[in-house]
Amino acid sequence: MSLLEESVPNDKYVERNGSRLMVQHDRSISRWWRMFWKAEIALACVLFTLTVYRPLLADEVVMKNGDRLSGQIVKMENRALTVKTSYAGDISVQWDQVASVRTDSVVHVILEDKTAAHGIVETTDTGELQLKTDTLAQPLQFSIDRVAGINPPSEPPMKFKGRVNAGMDVKKGNTDTEAHHVDGELEARTEKNRYTLGGEANREEESGEETADNWLLYTIYDHFLTQKWFFYTNANFEQDDFKDLNLRTIIAAGSGYQFFESEIINLSIRGGIAYVNEDYSVADQDDSYSAGQWNVKYDHYFFNKLIQFFHHHDGIVSLEDAKDLLIRTRTGLRIPLLKRFNATVQYNWDWDNTPAPGNDRVDERYLFTLGYSWE
Repeated sequence: MSLLEESVPNDKYVERNGSRLMVQHDRSISRWWRMFWKAEIALACVLFTLTVYRPLLADEVVMKNGDRLSGQIVKMENRALTVKTSYAGDISVQWDQVASVRTDSVVHVILEDKTAAHGIVETTDTGELQLKTDTLAQPLQFSIDRVAGINPPSEPPMKFKGRVNAGMDVKKGNTDTEAHHVDGELEARTEKNRYTLGGEANREEESGEETADNWLLYTIYDHFLTQKWFFYTNANFEQDDFKDLNLRTIIAAGSGYQFFESEIINLSIRGGIAYVNEDYSVADQDDSYSAGQWNVKYDHYFFNKLIQFFHHHDGIVSLEDAKDLLIRTRTGLRIPLLKRFNATVQYNWDWDNTPAPGNDRVDERYLFTLGYSWE
């Protein structure tokens, strides 16, 4: 037996002209070689297809000026659309400059009326967007201006923000005075509800004799019926020894409108009906009456959040006697300092049209405080 025959003992041989020839082994090698090349060709075709058609699988954004962006739509929030591209990384464009959108993967779309759905977005011939989703028999169609967000980041069920400020003015020598002030506010916000708790206190002494001692506490509950309109209830409690006011209680309810609500600007108005009860330390001055209430709350950052202007205005007028009029305003500038610390210059103006005998109608206070805020 030859060396070749020993190396392939399981192969079959045939006799031809006195020689043994290997047959089965050659057929096995040939079949295996053909299968190998078929697999190589198939793999090459797959790679070629992915390379050529990969751009067709990307999301596409067409701008109003005709520019096109291909990539993956990451999100749209605060009226800015972010697209992840393979050639320039993340690109952000203004949503009001977008003409059409097409996605090849499922995205989460939220409209201005809080309608939300998952699906694939396309642009129709009329320029509207349509969202194809498995949950609806027909695609959901809407104008591009109605989109409030795409793939918005998940938010906590309740968000908190607040501030606390304190100021002190001490003078010794020919003038011996001390003035102390503290104020603060805490706000908790969910999608439909907003809870606010705040207050302030002042105390002053001159030559060891107390000249001011007052405090104010307020709480507000807002329930949003739509994105802008809300129903509210609130309660105010106020005490001022030097106005002979033991306690003024105001309970109110009504409706309000939120014009703006963001990190940069907030503006809301309220109007409703209130019940006022006043307890004075002076005889025959106690009073209670129904009243109309209004409120304006406004704050706005300027110059890239370098300075914040704020103005808070509260008013109460009796429905039984218009002479019973109360107005309270807080106006000032808040300047961010290191990290979350800030400095505040503030002017307080309070008007009581029917004060206790011997008291002025107007109280004014100029404040400079240092504070801490968070959100």
